Amino acid sequence: MPLYMLMMLVAGASYGFVSPLLRLSYAHGLSVQAMTDIQYVLAFVVLWIIALFRHKGASIRRSQWLLIVVIGICNAAVSYCYYRALTVLPASLGIILLFQFAWMTVVIDIIVKRRWPSLFKWIGLIVILIGTALAVGLKMSDWHHMPLWAVGLGLLSALAYALNLYLSEYNDPAVSPQVRSALVVTVATLLMFIPFPPGDMFHAMVTRPAAVFYWGGWVAFLSQILPTMLILISIPRIGGRMAGVLGTIELPTAVFGAWVIDQEAIAWSRWSGVILILFGIVISELVRSRHRKATPRHPA
Repeated sequence: MPLYMLMMLVAGASYGFVSPLLRLSYAHGLSVQAMTDIQYVLAFVVLWIIALFRHKGASIRRSQWLLIVVIGICNAAVSYCYYRALTVLPASLGIILLFQFAWMTVVIDIIVKRRWPSLFKWIGLIVILIGTALAVGLKMSDWHHMPLWAVGLGLLSALAYALNLYLSEYNDPAVSPQVRSALVVTVATLLMFIPFPPGDMFHAMVTRPAAVFYWGGWVAFLSQILPTMLILISIPRIGGRMAGVLGTIELPTAVFGAWVIDQEAIAWSRWSGVILILFGIVISELVRSRHRKATPRHPA
């Protein structure tokens, strides 16, 4: 279990470095459409190469094929809804809306399994949400005059991410995670070409090949290749609800990445939010697990 928890933490942390890298790629003249498409195309190529060499595993049942398609749809929906919302919303509000996935995964688990979380889980989630607001430097005035459709898309991106994490719990561990990762990204890539036709990507590949492959390679690795494989390996072992909490490590990593990569000045209040998020993860998972082990089991 600790190994799979670490995998989920690494997956969440890798997402955190994507935003700083995307900002650098935009500063180098690459468009949102080009960077969105190239990350999926490169991930598609790399994951299929890996899958061809590491394809051992059980055959994929019909129900698993449906699950792979739905997870791929959720993957594409997160990117589209989030990027579309950010065309209007400030980045801080977009992150706040996306990070609602933390409690959404818990609610989905309650509905599906009819099992209420422990007190430690609720306390940890509350601390994480407070820390999220502080870490992005949220101000109440930022909510004024925000279009409802953009806010709705931000919440849809959170719901899609929550479903992505939760449904991954039902992947068959016997099936090659490399093959599943390649199939999920294939579905997502085809869907992303609908709202973001690859014309900008092809133009960038011809006019600025070094820039698009350098920045696109890093973004593809950190946003699609590494986290997709780790999520599909770890979540069937730890469950979608725990994955939702551990995935919040993304925001502390994003703040750290903005400080190191973008040389952004980070106020003390944002660092305090980072500490609260990490503290919330500890309360929700580590403290809860130790408490559960320490509690003696009485015979029925």
